[in-house]
Amino acid sequence: MVSLTLSVWDLLAVGLMAAGILTLGFSVRLRENTTLQLLAAGRNLTLPLFVATLVTTWYGGILGVGEAFDYFGLSTWVLLGLPYYLFGLAYAFLLAPRIRREGAISLPEQVEAKYGRVPGMLVAFLLLFLGAPAAHVFMLGTLVSMLTGWGLVPSILVGAFGGTLFLYKGGLLADARSNLLCFTMMYASFILIVVLSFLKYGLPDLTSLPETHRSWDAGKGFGYVLGWILIGAWTFVDPGFHQRVTSAENPTTAKRGVLVSVGFWMFFDLLSVTTAWYAFQALGAGKGAELFPAYADAMLPDGAKGFFLAGVFGVIVSALVGYTLVTGGTIGRDLLGKLVPTEGKRVLLTRLGIALATLIGIGLALEIQSVVSIWYDVAGIVIPGLLFPTVASYVGFPRLCGWSAALCTVLGSGAALAWYLLQRQGVVPTIDEGGVIPLYVGLAAASVPAIAKELARLVGGRR
Repeated sequence: MVSLTLSVWDLLAVGLMAAGILTLGFSVRLRENTTLQLLAAGRNLTLPLFVATLVTTWYGGILGVGEAFDYFGLSTWVLLGLPYYLFGLAYAFLLAPRIRREGAISLPEQVEAKYGRVPGMLVAFLLLFLGAPAAHVFMLGTLVSMLTGWGLVPSILVGAFGGTLFLYKGGLLADARSNLLCFTMMYASFILIVVLSFLKYGLPDLTSLPETHRSWDAGKGFGYVLGWILIGAWTFVDPGFHQRVTSAENPTTAKRGVLVSVGFWMFFDLLSVTTAWYAFQALGAGKGAELFPAYADAMLPDGAKGFFLAGVFGVIVSALVGYTLVTGGTIGRDLLGKLVPTEGKRVLLTRLGIALATLIGIGLALEIQSVVSIWYDVAGIVIPGLLFPTVASYVGFPRLCGWSAALCTVLGSGAALAWYLLQRQGVVPTIDEGGVIPLYVGLAAASVPAIAKELARLVGGRR
């Protein structure tokens, strides 16, 4: 773990950022004690609030960008940028207006409304893993450890529980309000470090990168790149993305907000990948998720270092809070909430779910301890089970029913998990050994019941 050298001014900057986030979060008072208010802000997010919370939450894996550049170099943009622009644009035109017009405020609720209780519960179970804030818990713990010198475990515990306190009071509206500060600092901090890096080093040097880091595929081949592109379909099934879109004040705000957000993500990718390039050039390989903080420590003056770290801190906390909330809603409203008769009890269970979501994130973070691995492995297993039922519930294609939606979920993620375990045991080859990734296997398996249902419809002469 890199140890940072921080001045009083640096600590003050980070401390003020933390205080600002908590102050904005705790300033919210819910109009009603309902899950609609707690989880969807009454479906009244204005365009500025919507964009701020979507941009920061969906880009919360900032230390993972540094780790990815350490692994992949310039192809980080191809793997972690381009797919999300494409799927984000598709989401804006294909899904966003439909999602806002529907009554559901969560993906499990939407799937249950279309296909029944069993598919809805299966989707909710898978979202516990996709929506769990594991990557963000790990990143915040890493940053807290670097700031304080504490061990990783206590840093993870303090960061995870301390960063989500205001959720119990203000829910999504508290999250969105604090995201306005995080959004501002996110861009200001990275603009600062890029400008100062340019003044010190000039343009980044292409020859400072090894050959694999200069190639479009990081030397991994098209199959590996295609896997990351398909993981971009995470956009379609992400519970946090869906939560914010369904919480917009109207369908027009939802669509415009996603389009504006894609533009902001493109700009921030330029800033973050450029910063990672400068950092790799200055520090060399091997820093992983610590690349950005280590680079800031090495080249920024007192005060500016703290300003940059405050921006990184805000981005991570915004995503941690967002995914803790949505996973808490999955637990408390979509799963446990089915067992109680009153809205008041569902609100109570949702707050309990927030605590359980935090614990799930901590457990996964301590087990995997790699942002890129959390993204690639967990998403590659869960996405195949979610993609067909989720998209079909809004656009009507593929045309599923209760049993086919349930089978898509079980076979998609079940086959991907089985393939992943077989690769871990050396039974089947990995992608580096000429094999295929679990995501492909899962998508192929999930397509079987969807195709079977369509064939049955055609044979039966039904439309």
